[in-house]
This record gives sequence, structure tokens and C-alpha cells, in this order.
Amino acid sequence: MNILQIIHCFPPESMTGSEIYVYNLAKELSKNHTVNVFYRINNRKYKEYEIIEGTYNSVNVYKINSTLERYFSLNDIYNNVYIEDKFCKILDKIKPDIVHIHHLLSLSTGIVSQIKKRGIPVVFTLHDYWLICPKGQLLKPNLTLCEQPFYSNCFYCLEKSLNPNNIIKKLRNFRFKNNFLGRSRNLLEKIFKDIDLFIAPSNFIRNKFIKFGMPEEKIIYSDNGMDLSLFKDIAKSKADIIRFGFIGTIIPSKGLHVLLKAFNRIKNARVVLRIYGKSLMTNWIFNYYHRILRAAGRNKSIKFMGTFDNKDVGRIFKEIDVLIFASLWQENSPLVLHEAILTNTPVIASDIGGVNEFINHHNGVLFKAGDAKDLQKKMEHIIKNPWDTENLKNNMPKVKSIKDNAEELEVIYNRLLKSKKGLVK
Repeated sequence: MNILQIIHCFPPESMTGSEIYVYNLAKELSKNHTVNVFYRINNRKYKEYEIIEGTYNSVNVYKINSTLERYFSLNDIYNNVYIEDKFCKILDKIKPDIVHIHHLLSLSTGIVSQIKKRGIPVVFTLHDYWLICPKGQLLKPNLTLCEQPFYSNCFYCLEKSLNPNNIIKKLRNFRFKNNFLGRSRNLLEKIFKDIDLFIAPSNFIRNKFIKFGMPEEKIIYSDNGMDLSLFKDIAKSKADIIRFGFIGTIIPSKGLHVLLKAFNRIKNARVVLRIYGKSLMTNWIFNYYHRILRAAGRNKSIKFMGTFDNKDVGRIFKEIDVLIFASLWQENSPLVLHEAILTNTPVIASDIGGVNEFINHHNGVLFKAGDAKDLQKKMEHIIKNPWDTENLKNNMPKVKSIKDNAEELEVIYNRLLKSKKGLVK
């Protein structure tokens, strides 16, 4: 089978949850099939919309360079004819049997139409809410949930999320078309129609998209698989303190500021907080990192550990006794929660979105999202009753392997291909 995977970013340029998942999936599928990955990079050393063909750890990749310099309206975020034209050339060169889309951020939704014109079946895994929210997280600038995206001012939301010191010039030229919301609803309906099957990695996001108008029969639940080979040795290193850990991109929606507020209130010398992750310091993302540094202050128990290669994730979790997951947006199927489960690491997590499908009161601790006092209370309980973590470890759920996930997708791909052949006859 000839399979084309499409995503907004990919290793080595980006190594967050969805990108790592697609990389692992591409590697697994490549054992029995031809797999190519198409994704976007942002690199000014290349020409705008230049295609770079190559491989990454034996995975065939096609990169398109887009620095967003030709984006002048909200509509440009979703539709880019230049990218579509370049993509069509690659599509006609590869001639895939099936296309699996994971994200179209900074690419173009018109890609779907081009695939359908060629009669190729299309699967779409929903990793967030980008199809209905330009920021992808349904989170307002004041970090409250956006419950009615079709009636919201998306331009205002984007503007408040940007760093005014860096993008004033961009905003002066950025046009907001009054019919954007109407167009977005029409676009959503067209995508719902053109995609053969949507995959939701959590029941929460499945129900959310059904609420937004997706036909129930077009979307199935199937969680993402994990590369289990990274978690063979999960014994914790010994320590005479409790090591709390945060792993994630340092952006407001991940709630690190809430965690720091809670941790700074804890009066105990036998605890430490290890923070793994990086801040997105680009022209399009507000510089949140300085706020975090100020919040950490001179607390010597707070350690900024930087980033790490995902192949070392097992080693990182050896030095974390309890993971803190403080997210403020309605998360889908967070990679880091799967990693915590696989390393037998108890989690104190925000009770939001699809989180409680993985972490519950039997295998972890839930707190009210955004509530630093509640988080502090839950952390202090663990500090005073460390033996409770052993009970939590005994109730960890099973995590799907990337091998099983790939086999599930092979069945889906083959079913869609047989259906297509039947229609042709």
C-alpha cells in the first residue's frame, strides 16, 4: 500500500505530541508499506513555498517552506492556493493509494479537495480543534474556554494572543473579512463531506465534533498508539525527596503559571519541581517565558531542565515521582499522559477535556483546571502521604502500542480502498 501522511510539523523541526505520534506511525507502517510524509517548515534560508525532499530516520519526507509572509487575512490561514499547487505536484508524483491527514495548520484545507478530485480515500485524525478554531484550542485570550466558536471574534482572539512588540507591522496589513465565520462554517461542512472517515483519539473530542455538526457515522473513536520500546526500563531512580515534574511546551494553555503559583505556596524543603519544555518565541506567539521566570523567582526547588529527545523519555521519567498536568484547554489525548502511564508515574491532572479518559481517581489525582489552591492541596496531600502513589500505580490502564494502532489503520485503509473500487465498478 502507498500511504501519504500529512501534518503541520514533523521531527526534527518539531517534536511535540502529534508530530511524535505521526513519526512513530510512519515508521511502523513503513515496515510493510510505502509511506511518505508531507509537512510544513518555517526556514528563511529556503524560498517561499520551496519543496525540500529527503528522509528522516528512514522516513520519506516532503517539506514545504512557508514563513507566513504572504498571509494577509484569516481566510489565508485556512486556504492557500500556492501550497495547494505545490502539494498537487507531489500528490501526482507519489500517487498514493490513501491519504491520512493529521493536521493542516499553515498548509491549506484545499488540499482535501485536491485529493478527492483524484478519487483517493482520505482519513483525518483530529488532534485538536483547528478545523473550527484558528488557534486550535478553543481557548480565549483570558484563558477561559470558548464554547461558541461559530459566534466568536476570531480576529480579536488571535490579536490578543500575539506579541505586539514583534508583529505590529503584520497586524497593520492583516485584514479581517466580515464573512470569515460564515465561510468557516461552509468550509467545515465541505470537509465533513469530503473526508471519508474521521478518527477521534478521545471520546471527548468525538462528542465535541458531533456537537459541531459532524455526522456521527463519519467519526470513530480510536486512541493513538505508543512506541512501547521506549519504556522497557521504567524503574525510578532513588531519591530522598519527592520529585514533581512538568513536561510540555511552555505556553499559557499548558497552565505552567498555575503550577508555579501552587508550588510556591508549598512550604516543604523535601520537594523539587523539574520543568521540561521550551517556550515558543516566534513572531506569532506571545512571549510567555519571561512571565514564567518571574513566577519561579529565586525558588531553588524549581529546576528548568530544557528539552529532550523523545527517545530519552524513559530516562526522563525515571527522575519524576509525580507528573503535574495543569492544562487549561480541553485536551484530546495527551502524549505525556500516555508516557506517564507507561512509566508507572502517578499524575495530578486538570479535570478537563479528555483527560479523565486516561487519569481518574483510581490511578491518579484530578484537580479543578486553573485552580492553584486546589492543585496545591492535592500536591500537599501527596507530600504528606507518599505511600498513596503506590496504590495509584497499581491501577494504571493499558496503553495501545503503535504496532496495534498501525494494524487497526491498515484494516481501515483497506476497507476504504475496497469501498472505492466497488464504487468505480
